[in-house]
Amino acid sequence: MSRLAGKRFAPVQCQNGSMLHDEADSIEVDAELETIGVDALAVDALDAEGYAAAIPGLAALIVDAVAGGASVNFLAGVSVDDAAAWWSARLPDVRDGTTTAFVARNPATGAIVGSTLLIRSRNENSPHRAEIGKVLVHRSARRRGLGRALMAAAEDRAISDGRWLLILDTQAGSDADAFYRALGWRELGTMPNHAYRSDGVLAPTTYFWKDLRPA
Repeated sequence: MSRLAGKRFAPVQCQNGSMLHDEADSIEVDAELETIGVDALAVDALDAEGYAAAIPGLAALIVDAVAGGASVNFLAGVSVDDAAAWWSARLPDVRDGTTTAFVARNPATGAIVGSTLLIRSRNENSPHRAEIGKVLVHRSARRRGLGRALMAAAEDRAISDGRWLLILDTQAGSDADAFYRALGWRELGTMPNHAYRSDGVLAPTTYFWKDLRPA
């Protein structure tokens, strides 16, 4: 279990006044989560066995994210089976230690409500580098600081592993873009027409980096 379990994290407000990945037509926060509160929502690192068992929940998380308009490799209408296949393809990397998956769960139901990946470089000349991917928070659990908690867990593990240089990318101008900037990530550059949004429209992607070494 991450040392961040049980710690409260404040939600991050984006530059446009919205919250991470929130949509204009937001859905009602899950009643159980509202009762439990974010203090009880631990962020855990999964071993290979735990990751394999979590694939159905992780697949449902992708489907929810795409339904909410997030640009996360898939287009609108992605099926649970296709999302599960994406996660399953990364199981060998979890087994060999290349990738660590972090999840947040609803403690009352066990349902996965958030995720992120720490993907370590395999190259001989970059043992100090890793990538952050699939930072997702279920729409029923947003505005509760889970995005910040997931990022903190991944960064904590990265620095403990000597991976002090992190990179990530996201749709330019999105709520996620503003979220990463609020957490101290620095823009490297933006590539136009890099990927299709979930609605099938081409959009630019911004690349970010973060140096975790003490200033």
